[in-house]
Formats: sequence, C-alpha cells, structure tokens
Amino acid sequence: MLGLFDIMDEAIATELGVDIKTYIDVIENRCTYEEAKLIIDNIWDEDGNPDLAKELFNEKLKGE
Repeated sequence: MLGLFDIMDEAIATELGVDIKTYIDVIENRCTYEEAKLIIDNIWDEDGNPDLAKELFNEKLKGE
C-alpha cells in the first residue's frame, strides 16, 4: 500500500519525466536540501515554476 509521500514522489517523478528510483537518487544524493525543496515546491505548488524545477533537476541528473 502506498502512503501519501509515495504518491507525491510518483507524481513528481512523472512530471519530471523520470522513474521513481532516479528521482529519489537525485533528490536524496545529488541535491542540497534547498535545491531539493526548490524542485519539489515548484512542481507541487499550484503557482510554482515547473520549468525551473525541471532545469535544476536535469542539471543534477547530469552531474553538473
């Protein structure tokens, strides 16, 4: 059974266009707390900036 945070993680990963394992790896291992918060907030918030979140996420995914 999925919990609320699992569902949120799945939704954010889908919006970013990656699988859940990749999303979790980037958020937990490649981002600072502030970067992770920026990515999550900009995807999840109604008035967020998903393009900014995707740009930062992809930079971290590439290891830049």
